[in-house]
Order: sequence, then structure tokens, then C-alpha cells
Amino acid sequence: MWTVPLLRLETVARPRVGVAQIRQLARLCTILRWPGLLFGAIAGIVVPPPATVLLVLLIVWVAVYNSWGINMIPRASDGSILRIGRGLTLLDCLSYFWLLAIFPVVPPAVYAAFILLIVCLVAYDGAEGAMLSLAIFVIGMIGLQAVRVTFYHLAFNGTDVLLWSLIIAFAAAAIAAFDRILVGSLTPAAAAGTGPAGAVAGGNGSSGERVAAPAGNGDRVPVAAGNGDRAVHLSPREQEVLRLVSEGYSNGMIANRLHLSENTIKTHVENLLTRLNARNRAEAVATASRQNLI
Repeated sequence: MWTVPLLRLETVARPRVGVAQIRQLARLCTILRWPGLLFGAIAGIVVPPPATVLLVLLIVWVAVYNSWGINMIPRASDGSILRIGRGLTLLDCLSYFWLLAIFPVVPPAVYAAFILLIVCLVAYDGAEGAMLSLAIFVIGMIGLQAVRVTFYHLAFNGTDVLLWSLIIAFAAAAIAAFDRILVGSLTPAAAAGTGPAGAVAGGNGSSGERVAAPAGNGDRVPVAAGNGDRAVHLSPREQEVLRLVSEGYSNGMIANRLHLSENTIKTHVENLLTRLNARNRAEAVATASRQNLI
């Protein structure tokens, strides 16, 4: 179990979700921000806020970082796209409460729009993203009420804070549960049709042998192959890299995770492809699953 460190966004990686999906999600979010900006501008025209300049600054601020995102997302490396997507979503959370603070009173249903940000954070970070989004919402709601008490001389509405925090907590839990089910159904092991860990799906109805436990002191681990696959001997480091590859990590993400250079990880992956007689990463994962290496 890991948590999202706010000051070291580059050190965490979303398991099992591929870089292509993360890039698509980040690109989709940049598209959806433009309607959000339009909504804020229309709201400012229909119900002019006390400080119109703050609304103008907010629109410019969102337009600037969204334009930056549109430019960076296609060019970002595999190792940095997750950090960029997550960072942009956290900026969205800040902008969301900035918008609410500009208006003395907003329709309660507007709070429900935060659910879209929960979806993004959960897609990037799973259950940890759900917990982070809930924490942001609770702190943001308390700060929002403090702004209204200080600048608009309104009473602190604790009922709103409690009620909407409970609603957002339920939504975050539901989205995280759905994400868990969806991501679990996309794991390579499930796609390869393997059974539980410790069993091998042998060909023609026969069962393969179990895998030997990893040896200590850097020794290579002999692994018995199933029908049609030759025996493979992997070092503990190669097994670790193989496991992360099976979970959808890119070379850059694996490098960050293991604190190694990306070139070193690339070499490990190439060696794995050779040892497993595989043409690509997916085929390597399927072969490793049959031999119960992962």
C-alpha cells in the first residue's frame, strides 16, 4: 500500500493502467476544461460576483495551464505523463474551490461537479486517489466557509460541510470500488487465462509444476516450464522487473519505482524478451503467466 506524496508526485505510478490510457485520460481532461471555463464565464455574466477581477484571473489561470497541458501531454515521456496528468487535476481542484469562493452563494448541486475530479484522481491513483480527493474536498469546503464568513459576513454552514462531505465520501468509495473491479478485469494474468498464484495452466488439460521460491543472495531461480515452454532462469531483479511489466508499468515508471536508470530497465526488459522467447511485452507476460513467474 502506498500513498500519494504531494511533494514527490513523480515517485508513484498507477499499477496495471497502461501509459496509453493515462495519456488518453489526460488529453480528455484538457478537452473538458474548456466547457468548464465557459460555464464560469456565463455564471459571471448572469450573476456578477462582488470581485469580477478574481473571476477573470481564474479564467486566465485555467486557460494558461490547460494550454500548457495540451502542448505537453503528447510530448511527455512515459515516465512523466502520470505526473503531468495528476498535477493538472490537482490544479483543477484548486480552481474549483477558487470559483466557488468568488460567489457568495452557489446552488448546492454545483458541489456535485467535484465528482468529475474524483473520477480523474481515481483513474490515476486508484483508492489512494479517492482518499486524496475526499481530503481535498473536506479541507476545501471548510476553507470555503471561512472565506464566506470573513469576506461576505455569512454564517458558517456546518450542515453543508458535513452533508456534502458524506455525499462525496460515498461517491469516492463507489468510484474506487468500480475502478478496482474494472482494473482487476484488465490484468494480464486474467487475459492470459491463468489461475491463482502458485498454479500453472498446462496445455492439453495437464498441469505444470509450481515455481521455486526466490533464492537469496542474488541467485537465479530455476523455474519449471509448462507444456510447450522451455525452462527459464530469472534473477530476483529480473523477476521484479517482470512483475512490474505485467502490471502495466512503462520503463520510465519501473525506473522510478526501483530507483534505477531507464537504460538499465530497458536492458532488463530486452533480456526478459530474449529469455521468454517473446516478441513483445504482452507476449512475455503471457509466457511468464503460463510458467507461473508472475
